[in-house]
Amino acid sequence: MPSPYADERPDTVPAWILWPVRALAFVVVLPFRLLWEAGRLTGRFLGRYVIAPLAWLWHHAVVIPAGWLWRHLVVIPAAWLWRYLVAVPAAWLWRYLVAVPCAWLWRVAIRPMLLALVEWVLAPIGIVLWTWLLRPAWLALAWLARTGWDATTWVGTRIYRYLLRPIGIAVAWTWRYTFGALFRGLAYLAREIWRPVAQAVRSMLEAVGLR
Repeated sequence: MPSPYADERPDTVPAWILWPVRALAFVVVLPFRLLWEAGRLTGRFLGRYVIAPLAWLWHHAVVIPAGWLWRHLVVIPAAWLWRYLVAVPAAWLWRYLVAVPCAWLWRVAIRPMLLALVEWVLAPIGIVLWTWLLRPAWLALAWLARTGWDATTWVGTRIYRYLLRPIGIAVAWTWRYTFGALFRGLAYLAREIWRPVAQAVRSMLEAVGLR
């Protein structure tokens, strides 16, 4: 018979500690494990063979008939009652107590009153305002605009004729007979004197071999 200490190694748990721990785990943990598995299997069995049939029976025996009864005993009668006891009478009352009287009142009283107001009050007021206020004001503004344009044109013409044009003529005359004459003289000197002298000097330098 092997000794209970035969499995003991320096790098492992001693057997005199390991075996009591295993025995305790077997005694304490195993029953809870078996109980858990039994509960799980029982729950699966109940769900498949008890709860699912009961749910199917509840749906087809209670929910569907209750929905049919609710629709045909509550919803459809309530909709019919709402339509024929509330909506249709309300529409009839609105038509014959509100819409038709309002249309008749508009056609017989309000529209003629508005037309008379426009024809006998607003139109004369508009004619008076246009004749005595708006048209004269418009004509005055047009006259002011035309007069201002004519005055501006006359002033501009006089400024150009008696100020700007003489100044321009004076500037042009001054340029022509001062700076213009100077530039023309310089151009004449360059063309008639400087250029021949430069050509003669260049020819002489070429003749003596300096160029």
